[in-house]
Amino acid sequence: MKYFYIHPFKPQYFFPKDFKKHILFLRFFSPYSKVGRISWFLFTRFSFYRSLFSKSNIEEFIPERAIKQIVGEDAVMAFNTGTVGPEQKITGLGLINNEEFFIKYGQTKIANANVTNEYQILKQIAHLNNVPKILDFYSDDSHVLLKTNVLEGKRLKDQPIEKNVIDQLILLSKQKVDCSKTTSSNLRTCFSHGDFCPWNMMANNGEVLLFDWEMAGTYPLGHDMFTYIFQTRFLLNPETPIKTIIVENIKAIDYYFSHFNISDWKPYLITFSQEKVRLEELKGDEGLFSKYLKLLKYAKEA
Repeated sequence: MKYFYIHPFKPQYFFPKDFKKHILFLRFFSPYSKVGRISWFLFTRFSFYRSLFSKSNIEEFIPERAIKQIVGEDAVMAFNTGTVGPEQKITGLGLINNEEFFIKYGQTKIANANVTNEYQILKQIAHLNNVPKILDFYSDDSHVLLKTNVLEGKRLKDQPIEKNVIDQLILLSKQKVDCSKTTSSNLRTCFSHGDFCPWNMMANNGEVLLFDWEMAGTYPLGHDMFTYIFQTRFLLNPETPIKTIIVENIKAIDYYFSHFNISDWKPYLITFSQEKVRLEELKGDEGLFSKYLKLLKYAKEA
C-alpha cells in the first residue's frame, strides 16, 4: 500500500493514500509547534505536496506486515513510528469492517514491558468511562500488541491545569489497582497515570478522557499533578523560569493537596524532581535532565 509521510525530513507519521476520506486519520496528528502546524496544513490540502513524500513500502520504518497479521490483512491504517530509543513503540489508528481501533506495538524488552503494563492496568480500570477499552492483546517472545477502541474528543492543548483535571487526579488516586510499577517512598502514594500530560488527554462534554497508560503505577501524591505542570512547560515553553511556573500554578497545587489534608507539599515536589532526574538521566535526555535538576535545586532551596 502507498503511504504519505510527515514530516518531510523526519518520516514519523505515515498515512494511507486515501486518508482524507476518514475523519479518524485526520485526528491522528495534532501538531503543537508552528512548524508542525504549517507542515500539516500543506500536507492535508495539497496533493502535490504529499506526493513529494510518499513510499510504496514502509517496512524500513514500520513492520506493517507483522502488525496486519495480528489485526487483519484488510485493515486500513495510519502509523506513528514513535520516539527512537529503547522504549520506542509504534502506534496506529485503523479501520477494519467499519470498526475503528487503536494499536500500540512493542518490539524491545522495555517497550514490550510498558505495553503489557498498559494492558494490565486497563483491565483493572475498565469500569471507568473515560479510558480506552481493550479489544485485543497479542504477545510472543519478541512482540507485543495492544488493541483498543478509539476515544472521541478534542485533544487538550498546553494550558493551565484546571479544576476538572485536578478532580480527575483525585478520582484516580482512589482507585485500587495492583501495579507492577511502584515507587518506594516514605511519603503517601496513590495510583497514578504516570505520564499525565495534555497530549495524553481529550475533552468530551466536560469529561477528561485519558489514554497512554503504559507508565501507570503507584507513585507519591502529586506525581501526575507535577508532571502536567512541569513536563508540559519544560517541553513546550522551555524558557519559562521555574519560579514563574510555580507561581502560576500555586492555587491548583494547594487545591489538590488540600484534599489529602497536606499543607506542606514541598517534600512531594522534591521526591518528584529526584525521580524525574533519575529517569531522564537513564533515558539520556539532556534537555529534560537539566530542567528537572534545576527544579530539584529550586525545590530544596525554596
